[in-house]
Amino acid sequence: MLQSLDKNGIQNILSIRYDPTKKPPISKAMWKNFSPSNNISTNEIYSKLLLSTKKNISNANEPLAISLSGGIDSTLCLAFLRKAFPKRKIFAICGVFEERFDESNIAQMAAKKFNASLITVKMNSIFSNMPEIVSITGKPRWNTYNHIIAKEAKKYSNTLVTGDGADELFGGYVFRYKKFLTLSRKHDNWKIKILNYLEGHNRDWVPDQESMFGTSIKFSWKKIHEYFKPYFQNPLDPLQQVMLADFNGKLLYDFIPTSKQIFSHYDLKPGQLFLDDDVVSSALHLPISQKYDFKSNKGKLVLRKIAKKLDVPHLDEKRGFSPSLFFDWEKNGKKIFKKHIIDTEPSIFKKKLINPNWVYRAFEIVKDDSDIRYLNRLISILSLEIWFRLFISKNIKTTTKLK
Repeated sequence: MLQSLDKNGIQNILSIRYDPTKKPPISKAMWKNFSPSNNISTNEIYSKLLLSTKKNISNANEPLAISLSGGIDSTLCLAFLRKAFPKRKIFAICGVFEERFDESNIAQMAAKKFNASLITVKMNSIFSNMPEIVSITGKPRWNTYNHIIAKEAKKYSNTLVTGDGADELFGGYVFRYKKFLTLSRKHDNWKIKILNYLEGHNRDWVPDQESMFGTSIKFSWKKIHEYFKPYFQNPLDPLQQVMLADFNGKLLYDFIPTSKQIFSHYDLKPGQLFLDDDVVSSALHLPISQKYDFKSNKGKLVLRKIAKKLDVPHLDEKRGFSPSLFFDWEKNGKKIFKKHIIDTEPSIFKKKLINPNWVYRAFEIVKDDSDIRYLNRLISILSLEIWFRLFISKNIKTTTKLK
């Protein structure tokens, strides 16, 4: 894979997790696509999801695999799979991180109800396997650890079904909505709205973000804010604007490309039931009242109604599929980071991509204060160094295990 040193892309990925200057895999939504319609019923969404299942999953007799957590997205996908294919063999793959909430009990209930075989996979350290993780996308990113699910799924099927897109389409980021609404005032302009929006994503950056980069990268918050301007300078309700930004940002530039690269890496056919064009079109036009309840702080209201109709067991609150970073850091990451970044002169320092003095301070902040935001940045910096060594200097291999 031919790679170049895209400094603008590096600053974007290390600040908002993706690079919005690239061509998105599907067309961006316009603000008019989010204009609410009260003519879309729960039954219509149900019918379109069932049709999506039949349309996007091959009607062959081969087994299917599904990434199954205890959340509503994947359990609902399992319910639709079983409804569409009553006699099909289904393998449900559930990933379990050490020292994290174990969703496999709920997943087991769903698997039993819909006659699927549950396979539990232990998710390994993101630090020792960083070269493999970074190689999946070919970018300095580390949120591809869920490739382990795909790797396991390939043993049982050529198709992997996932709940990709449900959060962005049906209002799943309730913790961010609540934060945005708490910070917002009635007459906020687009600049204030962007600041409030980014505050809901504050694990992707730190207060002294400008100091993190070296002199060869001209970091600018103003440039970052311009990416989001079209999403907050329109007549939509502020929360619809947030959902427009999530769709055109995280979904289009982060989650869809990441899933696509994982599917390709393991030669799997994607089964993304929520990303069917008809489902997307209807979901975008759902009014806020069918997505999010302000008082209870619950989202995915339409999907909850469908889950109730199908009697789908699922967790009531969004947990998120991610490792216990501090546990993994203390067990594996700290010594690996120290060896490859602190105790040597890494390529990212030599090329003036990252400010070493900032890294030394951040390392101490994590050690003394257990600050998750600074830990996230240190992990991103490690992934940048590994990316550089994999694709630019080419002095390590994908199979290399960090120690």
